[in-house]
Amino acid sequence: MTLKARWRALLDEAVPGEAIDGPKAKYFRARQLQAVRRLFPLVILGNVFNTVAVLTHFGDRLPMLWLGLWATVAVAGLGVGYLWWGALIKEQGRPAASPAAMRLIVWHVAFYTLVWSAVPVLVFPGADHNGEMLLATVTVGMLCAGGFLLSAHVLAASAYIVILTAASVSALLRSTYGQYPMLMLLLLAYGSTILGMVWSSSRVFLSRLRAEAETERQAQLIDLLLRDFEEHASDWLWETQPHGHLRHVSRHLASTFGMSAEQLQQRPFVELLATLIPADHVEARDAHAHLSQCLLRGVAFRDLELPVLVGDDLRWWSLTAKPLFDEQGRASGWRGVGRDITSARRARDDLARLANFDSLTGLANRHRFGEALSRMTQTGSPESRRCALMFLDLDNFKNINDSLGHAVGDLLLRSVGERIRQCVDESVLLARLGGDEFALLMPHPASVQAVAELAERLLASMNEPCQLDDVRVDVRASMGIALCPIDGDDPETLLKCADLALYAAKAAGRNTWRMFDAAMAESARNRVRLQHELGEALASEQFTIYYQPQWHLGEQAVVGFEALVRWHHAERGLIGPAEFIPVAEETGQIVPLGTWVLRQACREAAAWPAHLRVSVNLSAVQFRSSAVVEVVMQALADSGLAPERLELEITESALIEDYEGAQATLMALRSRGVRVALDDFGTGYSSLAYLRHFQMDKLKIDGLFVRSLDSDTEAQAVVTAIISLARALHLETTAEGVETRAQKLMLRALGCDDIQGYLVSRPMPAPQIRDFLIRSAHEQVASH
Repeated sequence: MTLKARWRALLDEAVPGEAIDGPKAKYFRARQLQAVRRLFPLVILGNVFNTVAVLTHFGDRLPMLWLGLWATVAVAGLGVGYLWWGALIKEQGRPAASPAAMRLIVWHVAFYTLVWSAVPVLVFPGADHNGEMLLATVTVGMLCAGGFLLSAHVLAASAYIVILTAASVSALLRSTYGQYPMLMLLLLAYGSTILGMVWSSSRVFLSRLRAEAETERQAQLIDLLLRDFEEHASDWLWETQPHGHLRHVSRHLASTFGMSAEQLQQRPFVELLATLIPADHVEARDAHAHLSQCLLRGVAFRDLELPVLVGDDLRWWSLTAKPLFDEQGRASGWRGVGRDITSARRARDDLARLANFDSLTGLANRHRFGEALSRMTQTGSPESRRCALMFLDLDNFKNINDSLGHAVGDLLLRSVGERIRQCVDESVLLARLGGDEFALLMPHPASVQAVAELAERLLASMNEPCQLDDVRVDVRASMGIALCPIDGDDPETLLKCADLALYAAKAAGRNTWRMFDAAMAESARNRVRLQHELGEALASEQFTIYYQPQWHLGEQAVVGFEALVRWHHAERGLIGPAEFIPVAEETGQIVPLGTWVLRQACREAAAWPAHLRVSVNLSAVQFRSSAVVEVVMQALADSGLAPERLELEITESALIEDYEGAQATLMALRSRGVRVALDDFGTGYSSLAYLRHFQMDKLKIDGLFVRSLDSDTEAQAVVTAIISLARALHLETTAEGVETRAQKLMLRALGCDDIQGYLVSRPMPAPQIRDFLIRSAHEQVASH
């Protein structure tokens, strides 16, 4: 690059020109002049002090006429310059200055500098030491101050620095200091440094002007785009004046607010929004307060969500804005954009509700309950963590759901949730964990007694039948309770303890509640150990079958035996089925155990007299197996037992869990000659639909009714109804649990076919059956 080109590039960086800045050059020049004139009052004051100092020191050494003329020109020249430079700035909508005006200023500065330079050049060589110090100080001060004063106008500043530096060098050369070249070099370096700093400052000043112009151009472009956006986009723009009122109200903005432009501009924007805030809406009040604070402090905000009422419709707006400032940096209002996010907010609320609330009952779900329990047990002091965890489980929900349909089951769950809600205050967190499981978290209970009283109220609320559409349903519930920190101080332990307490409540007969104690944990450990030992017992066949005879009341003879499994435990001896069968059903071990019992019973019954039957219980788990028919037929084939001598006892739960599958299984078994008895009839729903749709051979009357037969009129009525129903459907009946002769006589009078119980005989192992049959035959002969 040539020297001329470099000079041109340097000028372009510091001097406005139409070639670079176009029409804006004249505005930049005016800004340069304004920047210089703004400091003129201080410069004039400083110049007066300098002039007075020179006059005071040299007034008696130099001609007063000469000094007076010089002082007048030096002081008046600045005042004339201040007025003249102001006249060079023309108003063309905004201040502007021509290139000619800038050149005139350069000449004016050069002239003024020459006037001031006359003093050091003419006076310094003959001055005394004090005069030399005075002139040196004044000259150096003016060199610095004048250079930075004129730095916005780089050419004028350059002329000023060059002339004053040259005059200073000339004065030194003419004085006794001329023999010190180092002084000359220092003065030239000093002047050059100031000149370089002036050029740098001028470039920065012009660069800022150009940046402001570009910003203004972009702002105009953005304003144009925003206007177009406002007309065509779904979002709406808003802008306020310094006093808070809306500056411009578009049709879209007025439509969004549901008001006219005049109404929107009558009050400040914040007050306007306050009139739209829904009453008693906490989130709305908080959002509006946050908005007010941001506007008050001048803090920009983004995506501030605000619920408002537009007419009778609750809407959600998202507001984003930043403060506006004028050229002096003073706040001049706000500009922002608003967006209607009602649909998005509702969708988000729905997602949050699904994540934290049960969609069926509206209660908290497992996730939210777990988080609340974790917060309660893991923060604060032991006293603040004190709470009660309560599990509530409906006792007969599965039967209701399967027999009456899922729609009724859902209505029941809603009804139960509402009943529980009415029993607790707002401090208690109520949740549905899934299925028919409910949980309550009671913070800071007053006492253990208060927890117990709440449990009693909850169970009492369940005792009232539920009217669900056209169906009236009786519902009962069991509850388990764990206390923090008594039973545990972490969520996992508390949940486990409450679950064990619930299990204990169900084991105690259901429709009751239990608080956790250490014995329950020990019982749970025993159950786990029992599960493990049960698996080993199956592998080593530690089971045996005891048989309880079934006595025909009409023939006064044994007609069959019911197979009852027993466990010969290595340490505990003989264990009854009530202890291990529930564990086997929970773990699925009931299937191989039931298969073994079926095969063993068929094998041993094959050796009995041909008129005797064997009854084998099938659990609901076994009955649902797709291979149950094949298992039964294989057991008959392996043992050689005739199908009509096998009677399978099933419960109502086995039928209602899979209606169509149960019907197909029953038909397959009966078509092959196997008899089917419905066990424990009268203790469940005892629906007539089972007897109409499922083909059976016998109803077994539960011992619960038989044992109260001679003392409870209601039990007598139930037994009478069951026997009458069986007769009408051509079904046989067997009464279980017969222990007294009075019960036997009453059952015979009511028309019951068979009985079994301790009155006839206790269950016996297979080797004792032969002797029992011989003894029974002799007793029968003796009775005749």
